[in-house]
Amino acid sequence: MVKIMRKILLLLALFAMLLLLSCESTSGPRFKGEVYSLAALLVAGQPLNEEHPVYLTRSSEIEDFNYLQIFVTDAEITLRDLTSGQEFTLQPGMAGILPAYLDPEQRLIEAEHRYRIEARIPGYQSVIWAETTVPQAITLETDVYGNNADGEGYSFDEQTQNQMPFNRIDSDFPLVLNTGQIAGDYNFFSEFYCLEEFSTDLEYTTQIMGMVHPDASMEETYNSSGETIRRISMAGRFSSKPQQGLPDNYIMLRDYGQVFIFYGRYRIKSYILDDNYYSYVNMPEGYLYGGVHNALGYFGSASGGVMYVTICK
Repeated sequence: MVKIMRKILLLLALFAMLLLLSCESTSGPRFKGEVYSLAALLVAGQPLNEEHPVYLTRSSEIEDFNYLQIFVTDAEITLRDLTSGQEFTLQPGMAGILPAYLDPEQRLIEAEHRYRIEARIPGYQSVIWAETTVPQAITLETDVYGNNADGEGYSFDEQTQNQMPFNRIDSDFPLVLNTGQIAGDYNFFSEFYCLEEFSTDLEYTTQIMGMVHPDASMEETYNSSGETIRRISMAGRFSSKPQQGLPDNYIMLRDYGQVFIFYGRYRIKSYILDDNYYSYVNMPEGYLYGGVHNALGYFGSASGGVMYVTICK
């Protein structure tokens, strides 16, 4: 818990510094005085809960930094489904140890609906707002060709011990998103996260400079936030198209096995994204292009899911 807390505090400190730098050097007259940031990702079929919260933060002087004080907890945040006309107010709550805004009624986000979020902060004259259209519903395919042996390939159940031999990933286990009858180019994002705790007994899938196992000096890097040897992501424009012998259109990734740095258990998130979140994750200074007005950050949406697998020899 101490290491996790240290990671979060470091991330928040860097985020607060980022807000200050953005206010001074990149955002010009758009932001004056205290700078706010909104962060929210709507996922089709999922509610705004602890796993998918809304964060609202304010800038802070680094010398006075207190991670709890950067969170705004007295705002009024409204989410409107502009497609159905439904409107509801998010309530302050906790996402783990962090203050956030959640939907107490756990309503599911609808694919292809357009949503608008508005945040009103006491003493701040501008309304923070943004809009996003949730991508169409898609499905992840764990065995698109039906060739996997029992206990092999991806699974939707974190508790399974499904395995995937490392030397067969690219040839036998493509990463597949089914977009149904709609072909074309999509904003794609996938994250590969090793679920194993750090240990010098971890083994590299491909030796690094002759090393088979990480040494103790790698622990901090392994556990740090963002892109690391433990967490690797990819984003880009990918085409969904028909595949021989299959009924729908598919984004199909092969030749991606190198993202698995270690043997062991993995969580894989794969989504198609709206333009707001895609710009946020894919552009330099993406926090300026996440669709948020009168603040920094992002209000985006995604459709996809999560799979699990154990990489083995």
